[in-house]
Amino acid sequence: MRYYYLIALALLLTACNKTPKVELNFKAAGIKTGTIILSQFKETLLSQDIKDGAATISKPIQAPGYYDITIIDNDKPLNSKTTFNIYLENGNYTIDLKPGTKEGYPTITSGSKVQQQLSDYYKIENEIAGPLNHTIDSLLNYLDSKEISTLSKKAHSALITKTRDYQIERRKLEPKVLDAYVTKHPDNVVAAHIMGQQFMDEYPVEYNNILKKLTAEAKATEDGQKVTDKLSVLVKLLPGSEAPDIVGATPDGKAFDKRSIKAKVILVEFWVSNSQLSQMNHSKILNGLIIGDNDKKRFGVVSISTDKDQDVWKRAIKTSNLNWPQVADFKGDASPNVANWKITAVPSYFLVDSKWRIIKPNIDIVTVDDEVHNYLLKSVK
Repeated sequence: MRYYYLIALALLLTACNKTPKVELNFKAAGIKTGTIILSQFKETLLSQDIKDGAATISKPIQAPGYYDITIIDNDKPLNSKTTFNIYLENGNYTIDLKPGTKEGYPTITSGSKVQQQLSDYYKIENEIAGPLNHTIDSLLNYLDSKEISTLSKKAHSALITKTRDYQIERRKLEPKVLDAYVTKHPDNVVAAHIMGQQFMDEYPVEYNNILKKLTAEAKATEDGQKVTDKLSVLVKLLPGSEAPDIVGATPDGKAFDKRSIKAKVILVEFWVSNSQLSQMNHSKILNGLIIGDNDKKRFGVVSISTDKDQDVWKRAIKTSNLNWPQVADFKGDASPNVANWKITAVPSYFLVDSKWRIIKPNIDIVTVDDEVHNYLLKSVK
């Protein structure tokens, strides 16, 4: 009988030693010492030292999911740290970080099909956007270096503008990269997760078209449901859609009636009193600098404030001599106006027609003149 007890104990110990866990074996040639940080939802879960270009993390994973891994090289400035997304489930992963190369995403070998899909996405991203990524990183590193102090103010400003233009160009590539990936790998489940990490507000049409291409399995994931919900709101602001209602009162306490604005084209502005940029743009509107003389008679403006304090709002209107319709409900970011119009920053601008249909969402105020003029030309035809 004792013999059987010993066998049972041995089997139990063997089972304990075989508890499912994830094994992460890092190769980081060129990094003598550093740190690997594993996090999820911006919460640090653990950290592991890198020694002589290698590190190992062994940890049970309660549930498969997406994680972030940050790599810090102790011989480089902290701002040079890199972070990448990874899908973890119990099993073995070999991660070649390839520090110092132009490939942004590491080479990851594992039995995880989801991680393989994620690696395939970043491979396509590097093919399409890799050179631009490298250019932006180089500019950002230079702007953060000591050498930048030797530039004149004019040169420094020009460099910042150049970097910002490259960043705008890079954001335009995001839906193109994702669409190329979905086209090549239609059965993937990671595209919804990637979409959820990107700023879909800028290109809702493109992202909505990508969403239509996803499989039912991808749409049913938690990320897929969140993306679907968000895009269902964003598409309501697409050109041709009926503009959301505006809730609130004018400075004299009367409920706002959008029919009171008689214009072919209406600029809908969202602003707040303490925004210096809002004040600067108000000055341009007052001085007629955002619209050509020939189009002014058919152009109107309405401003919706996200202020919470009625007195502060009224004082700002009076101080700046704002002479066009003003509306507020004093609920701040909790306002239904903010939710319905998907306002993430102020000031924000939209163009609508006389029937309150969206002409152009999230428009840059410097392009209002061209957009209004072109629209009015087409409406005449």
